[in-house]
Amino acid sequence: MDGRTLLLGDWNPWIRDGIDVLRLAVFAGAAVYAVDGRWGSAALLAALGSITLVARLVNLPRLYDLSLTLGMALQGFGETLGLYDEFVRFDDLVHFTLPMLTAPVVYIGLARLDVVPDPRDETHLRHYVGIGVVTAALGIAVGALWELFEWRSDAWFGTQLSEDNDDTNGDLFRDTLGSLVGAALLVVWARFGWGSVRRIPGVNTHEEVSA
Repeated sequence: MDGRTLLLGDWNPWIRDGIDVLRLAVFAGAAVYAVDGRWGSAALLAALGSITLVARLVNLPRLYDLSLTLGMALQGFGETLGLYDEFVRFDDLVHFTLPMLTAPVVYIGLARLDVVPDPRDETHLRHYVGIGVVTAALGIAVGALWELFEWRSDAWFGTQLSEDNDDTNGDLFRDTLGSLVGAALLVVWARFGWGSVRRIPGVNTHEEVSA
């Protein structure tokens, strides 16, 4: 295996690249927790791993496939390994990083459904602004929905996800910053004419997918 293949992938049909290795690590973690009888942790990792499988099936561009998989691994192992409790700033890191990594993925998913323009389409300044605004809004909205989930989960199920009003506002602030950075990165992606589909290594074309 040469260096280009090692980096860009297409090792074999089952494990294409290092991103698939990370995906497998999430499912392996779920299996370990299941064997240990920790069903809540196993279910969480299995659910987040399933999201990464969807990204693989729809052939997201490698960068955004990696972004989503990293985001799910960060969230899943952060919860199951108790990193939120062990490290005071881990929650801050996640609330910035997850929107930065996943907001562009949500935009690309909508582009694949022809709801918004594909980043590869001919784009002008107003379109770049639109891509940025929509992507940032998607990330902020997802963050707000999560805070609503924490609020109702504490009330209905007795969890302790939301500490206080300052914690909620701080989380939303970091969600917003992460979403803005993710939106800016997607605009750069669009500026270079890169699209919403995984590229074939060594070939200046994209894989065939059903939009």
